Amino acid sequence: MSIKILLAEDDSDFGMILKQYLELEDFEVSWFQNPEDVVSILQTGFNFHIGILDIMMPNIDGFSLAKMILKAKPNFPLLFLTAKNQKIDRLTGLKIGADDYIAKPCDPEELILRIKNILK
Repeated sequence: MSIKILLAEDDSDFGMILKQYLELEDFEVSWFQNPEDVVSILQTGFNFHIGILDIMMPNIDGFSLAKMILKAKPNFPLLFLTAKNQKIDRLTGLKIGADDYIAKPCDPEELILRIKNILK
């Protein structure tokens, strides 16, 4: 069984590269450029093992999206992957309940190891 990753990333270039890289590592990736699409599947087809969220997205920021996901799925593993690298942002993400917080750009191998460690 492959690991199913929810990827919420509005940047089309970065999202495409990240999705392809994760798929090369045998992850099954569902990429959402619009966070509202993630909210709409929370009640129905939400069968992911982990979520990777950007913070700066249109309409719903990653922090708000994480709160909605964790309200519906309290033990769902989340990882923030974002350009916002200030201490206040990292602390906010971790206080919300994220399992990890990684600043862009990140080393792809490190990202894979962090995902695997969270899912242990």
